[in-house]
Amino acid sequence: MRQTRKSIATHRRIIEAAIHCFLEIGYHRTTTSEIAKRARVTRGAVQYYFPTTPEVLRATAEHIQTSFLAEFDDAMKALPAGADTIDQGIDKIWEMVRTNPLWTAWRELIAAARTDDELRAVMYPASASFEERGFESAKAAYPELYARDPQRFALGRQITWQVVQGLAATPMGPGADSAKQALVDGLKAHMHDFWGVPRRVG
Repeated sequence: MRQTRKSIATHRRIIEAAIHCFLEIGYHRTTTSEIAKRARVTRGAVQYYFPTTPEVLRATAEHIQTSFLAEFDDAMKALPAGADTIDQGIDKIWEMVRTNPLWTAWRELIAAARTDDELRAVMYPASASFEERGFESAKAAYPELYARDPQRFALGRQITWQVVQGLAATPMGPGADSAKQALVDGLKAHMHDFWGVPRRVG
């Protein structure tokens, strides 16, 4: 397929329409017709760019991963000299899992994959890829910590990532926002202790 600017834009619009469907009506209610309607293209156009359901799912998963990780990468690269990168990195991840709709769409697809063979065949490998790419993104953000102890780095990253994901997904009733923020602040303090790095003030 020849990739013109118009075809690239249409391809992206279809993917974004699929994500909006997953967010607003859920994976199991999403149809090719609904994606076409939201992308403002014909049903035939969707099938032209994505002849099978797995193809649109793989493209959607790839788009989510790339965009999500790029947001983190860009934020870390933009930190001023002298910034507390541990605090800032955890704050950014916490912000993203709470506010980035791409993460919500990802969780919708992962949850739906549990009972859908076709989706599971796409999302489980995509999830493994997301983990690998996330690790590489973390290495780029914290090269000195990785160089100090790669195994400890992998453990520290997993602790951070799993705690933040778990907090975002867990309802905690009244006062949940402040309680969760206190736990995130505790995580930041723990990770400084984990690495023996003093926290920077200001």
